Amino acid sequence: MKRNRQRLLAVGVTALLLAGCSTTGGGTTSGATQDPGVQDWATSVKEKYNGTSITIAAQTHPSTAAMQAMTADFTALTGIDVRWDIVDQNSLKQKIELDYQSGNAAYDAVMVDGFWMSSFAERGIVADVSQRLNSAPDFFDYKDILPAYSEGLQEVDGKSYGVQIAGETRFIGYRKDLFDKYGKKPPTTMKEYLELAQFFNGKEDGLYGTSMRAQKGIHFASGLLTLMYQFSTGFWDPKTGADQIASPENVEALQYYLDLLKTMPKDVGSYTHEEALSAFTSGHSAMWFDATAIAPTILNPDSSVVADKVAFVPPPSGPKGQFGALAGWGLSLASKAKNADAAWAFITYMTSKAKAAEYTHNGGVPTRTSTLANPQTDQEKVTYPAMLESLDKAKNLSDEGISWLPKVEQLDEKLTIIGNYCSEAFVGNLTAKEALERASAEIKSL
Repeated sequence: MKRNRQRLLAVGVTALLLAGCSTTGGGTTSGATQDPGVQDWATSVKEKYNGTSITIAAQTHPSTAAMQAMTADFTALTGIDVRWDIVDQNSLKQKIELDYQSGNAAYDAVMVDGFWMSSFAERGIVADVSQRLNSAPDFFDYKDILPAYSEGLQEVDGKSYGVQIAGETRFIGYRKDLFDKYGKKPPTTMKEYLELAQFFNGKEDGLYGTSMRAQKGIHFASGLLTLMYQFSTGFWDPKTGADQIASPENVEALQYYLDLLKTMPKDVGSYTHEEALSAFTSGHSAMWFDATAIAPTILNPDSSVVADKVAFVPPPSGPKGQFGALAGWGLSLASKAKNADAAWAFITYMTSKAKAAEYTHNGGVPTRTSTLANPQTDQEKVTYPAMLESLDKAKNLSDEGISWLPKVEQLDEKLTIIGNYCSEAFVGNLTAKEALERASAEIKSL
């Protein structure tokens, strides 16, 4: 269970899967002392909605489990009964869409992947909550939620459609002991990242430069996406959606990645995020570039021989600038909710600044500036500063109007095709340009 909480899907979503999560709310913090502002607010809510039942559609996830642990207190305070419908990720999207299409209105609040948000908002599946946010109680403090999340994932055409409950970006982990030993500094540019990887590759027995994802197909595409936006605006024009897969900038990005892969372990062609992580935690690579959500495993001495030798830095800058991955989950009101006001009270409570410490203590993924700016544990002190800076770089991408994972139909299938041809370039069967040209041609034929 612990390991599953720290794993993430290869690409397309960044859910941290939590196996065996209960589907009924069961509080572990009942009786906790409440902030006076929360107490006064809850008293008012209870006067209006005592005895009301709401149903929430969600997927198994650490943040879901954290909210479940807090549900008993919420019900005691507000009188609102909370029912959970928790399913796997693919089923969640289908169930939310079917509920909307059928008009049954079984759900009052829904957990939404950031990559569904644009479609859900445009189709009217989730409600605009902008006015509700403007009138939220002081203890909520929406501005404290990281702008990368609130603006980059929860807004569509200037309107807010949810509140972030989990998110992540990608950053570089590096071996402090090796960097100190050889008088090196962590990379600030993509050029430096490649040069450092080349320097450390083979510097000591069994040591490689870095580790990333490169398994044939979608995993290879995911690894490339980690750094591609430092070189280009993506595989598809972010404004028009036009194909630009084989653009000179993308060819440059792929060639860079192919050069970088030469500094990685010989079996990197089989690497998903798990194998890339293992190469780093076993001491076989000097650097690692992947999801912030995985960092706890790196710093856990039970799973990492380098736990006390690692530091983290944000993604390096490239020819196009300094950007970062951005993904995560939000909690939204279903547009046809029968008990929207009671459901909004639930969202307000669970995602508020006043409850943030309890939320993260219960395993919820931090989404607030105040949380990341005030690390409490030794592990948080190692990861939070770099995570906060990396999320700032991720906002640069959304500021450019670019979604880290493109908002195109059949995305997984298209990324798999791109990854397949890039893998052919990796083994020397195609050039970078040929690989992307063939990927573009096949995708156009879909």
